[in-house]
Amino acid sequence: MNNSTSKASFSNIVPDDWVLSRQPLKSGGFTIEHHMEKPGELTTSGVAQHALLVTMSEGSTHQFTRLGKQVYEGENPAGAFWLASANTSAEWAWKTVDETVAFVIEPSHLQQVAAETECLDPSSVALRNVAFGRDSQLEFLAQCCRQEFLRQEIGDRIYTDSLANIIALHLLRNYCTHKPLIRECAKGMGNKRLRNVLEYIDTHLDQEIGLADLAAVAKMSQHHLSPMFKQSTGLPPYRYVLQQRIQRAKQLLKQDSLSITDVALSSGFADQSHLTKHFRKSVGVTPKAYRENQNL
Repeated sequence: MNNSTSKASFSNIVPDDWVLSRQPLKSGGFTIEHHMEKPGELTTSGVAQHALLVTMSEGSTHQFTRLGKQVYEGENPAGAFWLASANTSAEWAWKTVDETVAFVIEPSHLQQVAAETECLDPSSVALRNVAFGRDSQLEFLAQCCRQEFLRQEIGDRIYTDSLANIIALHLLRNYCTHKPLIRECAKGMGNKRLRNVLEYIDTHLDQEIGLADLAAVAKMSQHHLSPMFKQSTGLPPYRYVLQQRIQRAKQLLKQDSLSITDVALSSGFADQSHLTKHFRKSVGVTPKAYRENQNL
């Protein structure tokens, strides 16, 4: 198969039947995709977004990649990645079915991250093309995203949002044509902001909670929120939310009139098995056993 397109969206060059899952960030500008790519070729004169693809397939496959003037031909093992900056002409050819995790990023999103974190002049944000690379942190982050897609559980959007933010910062720090300034967050959130965020979490525990939601409540960027929240509470946002869901479930399990499924949904878990998995990991027993122990 051969697909060709002029400058458009990344989604225009990826056949729909390759995309197993697609999750855009609630705030926009960043999409994570899970692909199963059939053997073939792709060519483009450039797309509007930056594209980062990490290979998940076990074993090595042979691949040809051309990004601008960069060319790579050879083995493409699990964990390898390629990075194409926006508007880069490109060509790929491969002979096997490849599983990949793709990160599709609007240039304006990276510029916004640079501005919010003050790590780089937004007007100078430009990514390097990488026809073949290995990066253990990118591989780990891609594996985390893949696991989220495979589980297909609700209640984990805040975790995926956090992963996307880390990936954006990692690209700015390591794959920009200009060297960024690395600045650490010096303070926590402040009592009023923290109280507002914690109250929001408590009120919306039975619903999907995203990092963008918490950032809006705190009136700060997502990229500042995560480290400042952790400094204030000792936990990253997604860990804190999970902890509160477990505590809510403990309280509801004391009400015998509620089924364990009702407890799960009222605590923000996708279903009973989702609750059981996290509850056992956190508390050491299943929700059913916990309820029985409370009634002794």
